[in-house]
Amino acid sequence: MSDAQRSESRGGHPAGSGSASRLTTRFERRPLGRDSLLWRYAGDHRLAFTGLSAGIMQLLHPAVGAGVAEHSAFFTDPWDRIIRSLPQILGAVYDPKPEKLGHRVRDYHRPINGRDHHGRPYRALDPETFWWAHATFQHSVKQIVDRFDTHRLTSHEKEELYLDGVEWYRRYGVSMRPVPPDYWAYRVKWKQVCEEQLEMTPAAERVIDLALHDKSMELPFLPPGLKKIQSQVVIPVLRLTAIGGLPAPLRQRLAIPWGAEEELEYQAFSRSVATAWRFIPASRRYGPTAAVAMAGR
Repeated sequence: MSDAQRSESRGGHPAGSGSASRLTTRFERRPLGRDSLLWRYAGDHRLAFTGLSAGIMQLLHPAVGAGVAEHSAFFTDPWDRIIRSLPQILGAVYDPKPEKLGHRVRDYHRPINGRDHHGRPYRALDPETFWWAHATFQHSVKQIVDRFDTHRLTSHEKEELYLDGVEWYRRYGVSMRPVPPDYWAYRVKWKQVCEEQLEMTPAAERVIDLALHDKSMELPFLPPGLKKIQSQVVIPVLRLTAIGGLPAPLRQRLAIPWGAEEELEYQAFSRSVATAWRFIPASRRYGPTAAVAMAGR
């Protein structure tokens, strides 16, 4: 483990990170395009292997979990939210008019408010709540590289990818007040939310139950050729990545079952994807939102 990795695991700043100098520039507009790390990874098909655990971490937040449970068809059609939301969320990265699309996503959340299962008031556009939902997307993009790629991000690349994600968030037009100034401050806040705010909500419990017990359901996003192997291959992979992608301390604190055998299986799957991905043609690596942007259409 490098000195930078040791520092990251403690939530500290690596030597020479220069975070103080970035405090004054963190909210400036930042171009996102073909040369940015966020463009390279956000629309990658491997998001399917990191997105479910990010979704669970959203639902473990009391306000997000309550909003999803009370203002969507989540319990009867848990995939509907993903299918409707993801193209527009990624559109805030790739669309030619990203701020217009980002503001539309924000406005969808205006009527979402109420009280959670403990009677606590929530509001989807509370800046801390909206930021957490976005932070899980940033996390899932970084996890593509950390877990399913042979490349290892340098300290500089981690900072660049984080600042790309700040620009992504800025495009929604929600208060920037909760946004940490740099990657290392983000790591501290991420750890704090995981330790102090996340809890088992009815929505999260529902998803985790489906994942843990390999409960089969119709997956409307699957290509016809994969439907034949849904129960034997697809559902087990979704389970493995959904639970395996959660931070280990969070799994332990919330008593989410996960043993050494599952961890070895998850690591083996991650390595196999990382190795095989080098042979996937660039034209086949991206979902439709990113693919259209990359093709310049």
